[in-house]
Amino acid sequence: MALPFMPIDDMLSTSVSPSSTTSKAVQACISCRKQKRKCDKTLPMCGLCARMGRQCDYTDAPNPPTADDLASLQSRLAELESRLMSASSTNGGGGGASNNGSPSAANKEPSPANTTGAESESSSRPPPANSRGPLWMSSVMPSNFPSAIFLDIDCFKWASMPIPKPNVDLPQDVYEILTHGTTVQEATALYFDSVHPWFPIISRKRMSIGTSLWEGGPDLAMLFLAMKLITSPVVGAIPPADSPLYTASKRFLALLESSGALSLLHLQAMVLVTLYEMGHGIYPPAWVSVAMCARYVDLVGIPSFKESSTMLGSVQTTWTELEERRRVWWGVYILDRIMSLGNKKRCTMPEPEDHFLLPVDDDAWDAGDPARSLQNPITTPLYEPQAPFARLAQAGMLISNILTHCRARIAEHRHPPANVNHSPNNHKNNPDLTSDSVINLLETVDSFSSVMSSELLSKSPTPTAYFARLVPRCLAASACILFLDAYACPENLCDGPSAQGVDSFSPKTQTELNIQIKAVEGLKSCSFGMRDISLEVLEAVMMPDEQRRVSPLCLDALYGSMASLHWLWKESGSDEIHAAMEDVRNCLQRLAMRWRLAGEYLDMIHYHDVTMVMALRANFS
Repeated sequence: MALPFMPIDDMLSTSVSPSSTTSKAVQACISCRKQKRKCDKTLPMCGLCARMGRQCDYTDAPNPPTADDLASLQSRLAELESRLMSASSTNGGGGGASNNGSPSAANKEPSPANTTGAESESSSRPPPANSRGPLWMSSVMPSNFPSAIFLDIDCFKWASMPIPKPNVDLPQDVYEILTHGTTVQEATALYFDSVHPWFPIISRKRMSIGTSLWEGGPDLAMLFLAMKLITSPVVGAIPPADSPLYTASKRFLALLESSGALSLLHLQAMVLVTLYEMGHGIYPPAWVSVAMCARYVDLVGIPSFKESSTMLGSVQTTWTELEERRRVWWGVYILDRIMSLGNKKRCTMPEPEDHFLLPVDDDAWDAGDPARSLQNPITTPLYEPQAPFARLAQAGMLISNILTHCRARIAEHRHPPANVNHSPNNHKNNPDLTSDSVINLLETVDSFSSVMSSELLSKSPTPTAYFARLVPRCLAASACILFLDAYACPENLCDGPSAQGVDSFSPKTQTELNIQIKAVEGLKSCSFGMRDISLEVLEAVMMPDEQRRVSPLCLDALYGSMASLHWLWKESGSDEIHAAMEDVRNCLQRLAMRWRLAGEYLDMIHYHDVTMVMALRANFS
């Protein structure tokens, strides 16, 4: 919050001194007008602003964007096409959009306006003949979104009710952010260079040839704002939840939601804002945002192209747009599963159906090359080579299976059936908890982790490829630690001191003991594997510009390995384990400069230490 540059005593005296009451402003201050509060118009600061400790401004409020302003912004956004394509040709695609399309396809769009910065005036180019007009139109009537979609979907389909475009004015703060210099061009290029390689849900090809520019409206502005948000670094001591970018993004999302906006661009912006909340530990908003994305996905009907065409309209281009819709579904599915890793709650999105397909090769999709668009079903064996995003989808499905298994096992221990032995060979109510199923799942997790490790080493010739492969490797480790932790220390399944406490556990059978031994060994091996990755990441992110390539989806595996090493160290007191734990801690400390979530994990490890010290004191007391 902005504060006036005067001592607080002077500020209070200004608002209450008799001399100050003799001078009044002509009109109420901007803050009081916005909040519709009574203003005493005291100069130089009104009494309400003085009490709230905020800046008081009596100048005229800025006028909302005019039609000329919006047309100028449209021209600036249209310039994105040439900026991205030129950046791709000079940087080899690393810093901008891919330029693998044919020259004729790229030249179909009119030449972008020649703008040089915020000071220069942008000439507005006319839209194509088939364009719907300017990107932003002033709202002239309230939203008339058809409620029949929710009340009677059959009536909606029979009547062929249209879904109107949202009538949304571009908020003043969003307009100022997007029109400041070359913000849109820089944020988009940075997004495709840093976030897109490990979470490719936005078509770089469609963006580079300008398709998205002319199809979008206020939802496209929201997407650019979300790109700017997710690529912005942590600024000083300002909490990410108080960032002006984040505040503007949440307000604009709420405005679009209330106006009935229904588009793929809007959904993609929601996913990026959710990813920002997860990466910076903004809870519970992140938890709620994932659920909103899941409901939105269900509403628009993706990944089914037939159902999504009813809500989003038929696909106007090629398979690239079809694949984009599928990737957005997978993106929400992955975030939904990762969100439940720590609390083991039920996920919001359903499991993919048998006919669902994995994402195609990432490079082929970026290049718009249908010749390499081989679609693999979700039943594809884990050992077959896959692109990074397809591996991410497979890791999400594996996490989902393990979460279901762990919830069932926890529920059985906390609410056991009467007169039923807890042996893993005596699970009459849930065959998935038998010793054979546990061993099979253990082998699946171990083989998938091994495949991810080998691909990380063999298919990562560049830093971009390495960090793209790093995410599924870390998710495989998260799944491994989640599963093994349940069997390495079964007593942890008890919810504190209760009737089902430690003393009520049945003696372990030989099968249970063998599973526990394998779990402890696997947990140690997986944690040391993450220690090696921590050292690699530390070497790769020496500079702040390199930290932007690291995904926040990797942090759970680092925390899980550090917590496991901490537990193993408390049990054995091994110097080797303690050194490995410190290496992972150093990696999290470095990544906390980019993602505040890493700092949250470090704080939780501190509680592990405190718990250990309190336990030692209790033993000696």
